[in-house]
Parts: sequence; C-alpha cells; structure tokens
Amino acid sequence: MTLWYKRLLVLVTGGVVYLTGQYFRGVWFQNLFINPCRNSTDAFGVFCNSPYVMNWGWPLIALGQMLAVIWFILLLADAATFRKWLKFSAFYIPIAIALSFAIYPIRFFPNTELLPVSYGVYPFGGLYILLTLVIVLSSRWKQ
Repeated sequence: MTLWYKRLLVLVTGGVVYLTGQYFRGVWFQNLFINPCRNSTDAFGVFCNSPYVMNWGWPLIALGQMLAVIWFILLLADAATFRKWLKFSAFYIPIAIALSFAIYPIRFFPNTELLPVSYGVYPFGGLYILLTLVIVLSSRWKQ
C-alpha cells in the first residue's frame, strides 16, 4: 500500500466518523415516513430512546472534522514521518480514551451542567491535531 493510500485511509475514516455522527445526531429520519424512532414500542425503541445515543452525535462530527484536518497535515509527511505518527497514534488514542473516562463526566463550574464522557473528544482532539503538526513539522525541519 502506497503512502497516498494510507493518507487517504485517514480521510475516509474521518468521513465515516463524520457521517456516523450526523446519523447519531438524529436529523436524518426526523421528517421521513421511514423514521425507525417514531414508535417507541417497535424494535428500535430501546435504541432510539437511549440517552447515550444523542450524546455521541456532535463529538463524532467534531472527531471527523479533526481527522480531516489531520489528513491535511499528513499531506506534508513522508513515509518515515507517517510511520512515526502511526506509532504515536497507537499510544495517544488509548491514553486519551482512558483519560476521558477518568476525567469525564465533569462539572467545570458550580451550578453548570455535567459534561458527559463523549465531550472528551474536544480537548484531546485539539491536542492530537497540535501534536500531529509538531511531529510532521519537526521531521520536515530535520530534513
């Protein structure tokens, strides 16, 4: 597999995550006659009435957008830098997930709403973009 296809896989993954977030946001079936969530007594009732499904829409959309930004950054990477980024991602992503579950749900200020675990994608995703940029630019600087 060439480097271009590997980079393209990052963009495709971001697109799939973005579209999944759009689906979980719940706007695709709102006004259509095929709405699986219209009747709460059908087979989809347990899935559609879950409070956790609605919490995953916006963070998945943000994650898809972050992966698209990372794809643009990875266009500057050569094969060695891409391998370095993959090794970094193999360590960073599990650590970020574990920290998200350890930190969230959190209330940042008194009398504010409790932020769920799914909101951990925002700070850790921003840091992921920044660290990806540092990896790519530092390897370009060394060359």
